[in-house]
Amino acid sequence: MKFRVTPTLTLVLGIMAGIGLVALVIYSPPTSWGVVLALFLVLVAVMGISTPIWRMFLQKILPKQKNYVTDAMSWRFGLWTGIFAASVLLLRILGFANNVLFLAVFALLIMMEMFWQQNFPPPRSSGRSRR
Repeated sequence: MKFRVTPTLTLVLGIMAGIGLVALVIYSPPTSWGVVLALFLVLVAVMGISTPIWRMFLQKILPKQKNYVTDAMSWRFGLWTGIFAASVLLLRILGFANNVLFLAVFALLIMMEMFWQQNFPPPRSSGRSRR
C-alpha cells in the first residue's frame, strides 16, 4: 500500500493549491505579491495534479523499474510541468505571449532535465563482478 501514498499526497497537494489559487483570485485585490503568490500556486497545483499522471505513464513505459525510481522521476517531471505552466502564464501576464518563446522555454526545461540526468553517476551493482 506504500506505493499509493505518493500519488495520493501529490494529488491532494495539487487540489489544495488550486483551491488556494481560486480563493486568492476571488478574495484579494491584484497586487505584485498576489501575482507572485498566484504563480507559485499555479506551479504547485500543476505539479501536484500532473505528478500522478506522470507516474502512471512512467510505470507503463518502464515496468521493471522500482517504485522509488518512478516516484522520483514523476516528481521531477511534475515539477518541470508546473514550471512550464507558471512560466507560460508569466509570459502572458508580461505581454510576451509568443509561440516561439513558449517553445524556447520548453526546450530550455528539456535541456535542464537532460543535464540533471547526466550529472548523476549510474548505480553500481551490489554483487561481486563475474570474472
